[in-house]
Amino acid sequence: MAVASTPPLQLVIAALLALSLSTTASSSPAPANRSSCYKRLFSFGDSLTDTGNYIIHYSNASGPVLALPYGETFFGRPTGRWSDGRLIIDFIVERLGFQYWPAYLKGAAGKSPAEEFRYGTNFAVAAATALSQDFFLEKNLRVDLLTPSPIPPYSLGVQIDLFKKVLAMLASTDQERKEVMSSSLFLVGEIGLNDYNHPFLQNKTLEWVRPLVPQVISSIVLSIEALIELGAKTMYVPGIFPLGCTPLYLSLFPGDDRDPATGCLRGVNDLILAHNHMLETKLEELRRDHPGVSITYVNSYDNVLGLITAPTQNGKR
Repeated sequence: MAVASTPPLQLVIAALLALSLSTTASSSPAPANRSSCYKRLFSFGDSLTDTGNYIIHYSNASGPVLALPYGETFFGRPTGRWSDGRLIIDFIVERLGFQYWPAYLKGAAGKSPAEEFRYGTNFAVAAATALSQDFFLEKNLRVDLLTPSPIPPYSLGVQIDLFKKVLAMLASTDQERKEVMSSSLFLVGEIGLNDYNHPFLQNKTLEWVRPLVPQVISSIVLSIEALIELGAKTMYVPGIFPLGCTPLYLSLFPGDDRDPATGCLRGVNDLILAHNHMLETKLEELRRDHPGVSITYVNSYDNVLGLITAPTQNGKR
C-alpha cells in the first residue's frame, strides 16, 4: 500500500461517529451533576475522545483543528476537539448531568483536586496508541511532527499512569480510593486504531501491520486490569469502527480489494474485525475473572457500518 497526502484521518472519523448520536442527543448540557449513579467520568483514548489534550501538548504546532470549521456547530470556536461540534464523550457527559470538564493537560490553576476533578477528567490524546511510543521507535517508525501523523508520548499506559496521579490526589486512604473508584464510570477507548493507522500512513503493508493485533489487545487488557486492581467497578470499552469504509482509506488505497456489498476495503476491515473479535474474547475472560466488575463492550463496528449500508434509515435525506 502506497500512501498519498490526504486530510487528517481524525476529521473524517469524528464527523462519521458524531452522526451515530446526533439524532438522540439534547442540544444543551443537562443540569450539573444530576447523575445518581456515577460521581465522576474518567476517559482514555485518542481523537474520538480528546477534548483538547493534543493541541495542549503540541502547543507550538499549527493544524486545522485550531481553526474553523472545527467547533463551529456547537461551541462556536475551535476547542481542540477533532470535530465541528461535540464528541461522543460530550454526549455522555451531558447524559450524566455533568458540566463539560477540561482536558487533563489543561489543568485548572488555583483549584483544589476535589474541585478540578469534581466530575472526573479526560486523558485521551488525538493520535494516541495502545502500544508505547518507544515500541514504534524500535520498529523504525517516525513519531515527530514531520510525519503525516505524529505519534504522541501518551499511549494508553501513560494515560493510566496519569490517572493514578489524579487518584492519589483525590484519595489519601484505601477507603477513599475504593469510594472514588466504585462511584466512577470509566471509558477505555476507542483505542488501538492508531496502532494500525500510523504504520499505514508510513507506507507499511497489511502483512506488516497484522501481527500487531495481539500486542495491541494485550496492552488494552493490561490497562483494564490496572483499573480493576485499583477498584474500578464499571467500564465501557469500545471496539474500532470499519476503518476500511472511511473516505480517507478508500482514497489512499483505490486499487485494493473491496467488499462488493459495501464498497469498503476488505483487507483493512478484516484487520479491524480481528482486533474487535480478540478484544471481545479478552473482555469476556476479564468478566469471568472479575464477576463484581461490569465491563461493557461497545460495538462501534456494526453501529457505523449500519450508517454506511442504510443511510436513509439513519437520518440521511
